[in-house]
Amino acid sequence: MRDEARATLKIGDIEITPLLDGPLPATLGKIPDPRHRAEAEKLLESAPADALTMPVFGYLLKLGARHALVDAGAGALMSKELGQLADALAASGVSPAQIATIYMTHMHKDHFGGLVDAAGAAVFPNAELVLHETEAAFWMDRAFEDMPERAWRFFDVTRTTLAAYGDRVRRAREGEDIQGVSAHLAPGHTPGHACWLAQSGGKSVLAWGDLIHIAYLHLPAPHVVMEYDLDPALALQSRRRVLDWVTKDAIPVAGAHLPAPGIHSIARRGEAFGLATG
Repeated sequence: MRDEARATLKIGDIEITPLLDGPLPATLGKIPDPRHRAEAEKLLESAPADALTMPVFGYLLKLGARHALVDAGAGALMSKELGQLADALAASGVSPAQIATIYMTHMHKDHFGGLVDAAGAAVFPNAELVLHETEAAFWMDRAFEDMPERAWRFFDVTRTTLAAYGDRVRRAREGEDIQGVSAHLAPGHTPGHACWLAQSGGKSVLAWGDLIHIAYLHLPAPHVVMEYDLDPALALQSRRRVLDWVTKDAIPVAGAHLPAPGIHSIARRGEAFGLATG
């Protein structure tokens, strides 16, 4: 059941509410392959005018008496149009101190910037920060010189953000249930990019992070590569697998960059996919 006023989805004892952090514009220049770029141009002819602007969403979870987040928005680390998640959280009547768990899909700035304030202190003083163990190992256990070159520019800010949470950083095993929410590896965007499956009352919703970037491109044409993915071939494998999963099992999804309100059902259309309507 969805509360249209708040765009809240209720499954069993869990409520999930989108928190808009702001817009993140993209361009066709982010598509390196000219053939893919031409295909994208064709697809966008029938898409909304703002199709290349990605909303950035985090999600508030009410897990019985506990409150949790999936991702934390960009904070002050990116453009001035981003960083609105804190206001959206306040508008939901929840304070940062009430957040007990933060499930991180991956460590990119539009997802983790809101974890710390301008002084680098933890914004959520009582929260446990949960990462898939593969993502945690990638950012926390490698030396700088062992990182892929494309990750170098994120290394310091990621490490300092994680350090702000000290011993409150938890490494989740694949499929591990943490308060009714479990981690499912969907690598490629980052090595440990994870989807979080919330289950209650025999129902589910999947927070899938950056499984796709532009809904009007990656649902009808999952193979279109954008430069955001560290391993594009692996990202495509993950994209197809998760899209098959959520359409087969009719699982609604909460996407970091899906169009408003952020929570949608996905429909299969032959070998392609789209946002379900009706």
